[in-house]
Amino acid sequence: MRRYGWVLVGLATALLGCDGELPEPPQVSDDPAPAGPGFWDPVPECSSTTAPEMIHDDYWRGQFERVNREVAQAEDCQLVFFGDSITKGWTLLAAHGKEVWDERFAKYHPINMGNSGDITPVMLYRITHGNLDFPEGEAPRVAVLLCGTNNYVVKQSDGGKVQWELGMDTPPDEVAQGVRAIAQEFRRRLPDTHVILLGILPVKNAEKWAKCRETNHILTDYNYPPDEVTFLDLEEHFMNADGTLKAGLFTDGTHLTADGYAVMADALLPVIEKNLAQP
Repeated sequence: MRRYGWVLVGLATALLGCDGELPEPPQVSDDPAPAGPGFWDPVPECSSTTAPEMIHDDYWRGQFERVNREVAQAEDCQLVFFGDSITKGWTLLAAHGKEVWDERFAKYHPINMGNSGDITPVMLYRITHGNLDFPEGEAPRVAVLLCGTNNYVVKQSDGGKVQWELGMDTPPDEVAQGVRAIAQEFRRRLPDTHVILLGILPVKNAEKWAKCRETNHILTDYNYPPDEVTFLDLEEHFMNADGTLKAGLFTDGTHLTADGYAVMADALLPVIEKNLAQP
């Protein structure tokens, strides 16, 4: 019993100060803990965040210049959509989303900034070389960004002459950093534009979707300034509970049908209208 008595004395001594008084309890802040890494934290350099010195691919270059022309001529443009072929398919390519676009968004004089097959490093080039150079007073109120899926697919361009350190082995954190870098650049160059950042949409390929989904989880954890960025993960809108794609929303397991674009529009419109209504 004596041994245990000394232990209790030791514990009491540790709890009491040298003057025999209990120490002050630690102070607990009333401020909530941050949700995760800050949106404006520095973006590390990697293959997904480093823009090339030039776009050599003729197709990508042509689409980059198309967007530059539309931006330079923008009048009363309140809304832009920036991304890859899924974005472009709203009104171009097969244009499966055009009817929905005209019905839901045309009144906002939107610009389609989609570029088929695009990857985050090339997207960073585009937005730092003219794609966001709107005339004074003509910057959009809202930008919808959908980026990152092609980082897991595209490993070369310009007929194979340009090689990219991307593909299925690309770490999801690097892709997420590339997406965040694009969103940062939008906010930096267009400070009056609210960014709606979309998670990568589901795809049929299970290996790729696992990577994309992990990317989305990383994107979800960023601490976004609510007056600057809204993050939306639309997975539940496009997938069944058993992990299969919802029937009728995809043409090929990646790209959307007209119904798929309608589903995306339904999810986007309340957020778009809310931010357009802000003074």
